[in-house]
Amino acid sequence: MRTIWLFTALVLGMSFYLTVLLSRQADYTLKETAAHFIAAHNNQMEMNINAYLTNVEKAASLLFGDEEYYTYNPDDTSLDPFEKQEIAASMADRINDFGILDNYTDFSVVYSNGDSIGWISKTTRAMYADTVMYDDFTRILGDTDQQWVFGLNGNTDHLYYLKRYNSRAIIMVSFYSLELDNYFQIPEQLDGMKVALIDDENNILYSSDDDQIGKALSDDIRTRLGTKTDGIVLTRDMLVTSNTCENGWRIVCTMPTDNMTRQTQAESRRSLLYVLVIIALILWFGLRRAKEMNLSAVDIVETLQTRAEHDSMTGLYNKTEFEQEAARRLAAPSENSLYTFTIMDLDYFKEINDTYGHAMGDTVLISFAKLLREIFQEKEYMVGRLGGDEFGIFAQFDGIDAREASHRIAGKLDMLRKSLPEVKFPNENIRISFSSGTSYPAPGKTDFEQMHKLADDLLYRSKRSGKDRDSSEAGREED
Repeated sequence: MRTIWLFTALVLGMSFYLTVLLSRQADYTLKETAAHFIAAHNNQMEMNINAYLTNVEKAASLLFGDEEYYTYNPDDTSLDPFEKQEIAASMADRINDFGILDNYTDFSVVYSNGDSIGWISKTTRAMYADTVMYDDFTRILGDTDQQWVFGLNGNTDHLYYLKRYNSRAIIMVSFYSLELDNYFQIPEQLDGMKVALIDDENNILYSSDDDQIGKALSDDIRTRLGTKTDGIVLTRDMLVTSNTCENGWRIVCTMPTDNMTRQTQAESRRSLLYVLVIIALILWFGLRRAKEMNLSAVDIVETLQTRAEHDSMTGLYNKTEFEQEAARRLAAPSENSLYTFTIMDLDYFKEINDTYGHAMGDTVLISFAKLLREIFQEKEYMVGRLGGDEFGIFAQFDGIDAREASHRIAGKLDMLRKSLPEVKFPNENIRISFSSGTSYPAPGKTDFEQMHKLADDLLYRSKRSGKDRDSSEAGREED
């Protein structure tokens, strides 16, 4: 009898020891694995933010394409009033063309004499009711040619981009900081993670915790990061990551490690209780829980991998994965294959957002993405969301010529256009349409960037021609 009790105590002790050991090992492995893929997820957020901010800077830079615009001086006495009016009207049209695809709150050229061309929101005008806007912008720019600005005159709801146009003019573009919500999606498995966008003075420009916007990054997080601006800091109680954007801003994410292991810790406590009840049950349960903890780590890995490749709102490929996959296919083209790239944009989407709100705008995007998946479901097509209300279709056709490929793409676009009236929205007044541009790789060329640029130009042709139409590389337009 004594031997049995000794044997039972020995087995219980070994079971207890192995359970604790396996639990700690599982926690450590899960932390390391989760940290790696959280970093990968944050790298994706960094690329998305860089792409968005670059698009803002690109929109402002496009105003330098016409010398008549960037040399214009409203105080120039050599121009008569009619000439000034003509130039100002032409510039206003150009600004409207550049800004129509994005939800900019302000897009204007501000002059030293107080004039402006473009649109300035009521919020921004109210900020300068008692001061001269141009003088303040000049003070902010100092000796630099461009600046990203947060907290302009105490406004923490908008982010502003200023760029010197000439010696008497400054370009000003702004957007709501809430526009960044789509770029800072947090997976459900990472409940408890907080995301913040900070400037070079550690001011919080955007945060998943709205109450933190406008405040300084906490001393605790700054101390944990030290001098590290890019990378991961994993301590016993906290995971902190930092990614630096191209304009110098940083994305800082924090997550208590307890959140990463909460499930496994609870399961370990239950396992220890079972150990004290019966040897057979504890042995069986220990093996089972170890397996479940491993599956939990695999589940997080697979979920983050999927989110790194797909747009969180629509489920389509995101911009980075879409462009990388298209470039990969073009770099190693299949024999007798022909490739096309179609870029499309919803017409008047900004008006839908402004009139019905961002929630309704998201509903429109989700419905349009669902329709794209249904119509372009064949294996030849790859569908992605390139940002905002912009979508892309990359096609690979085997054994057909360019004429047949063009016919197939045109047929799909026509089917999509005819299906739009059947889409029902909560507000029956909403009607959507789209414009598109389709390009093909030049003979002997396999550069996706060139295809993208040409398709983008063709999209602008469709927009300028009245919208709700398609332009192909051959120059053909269809209503």
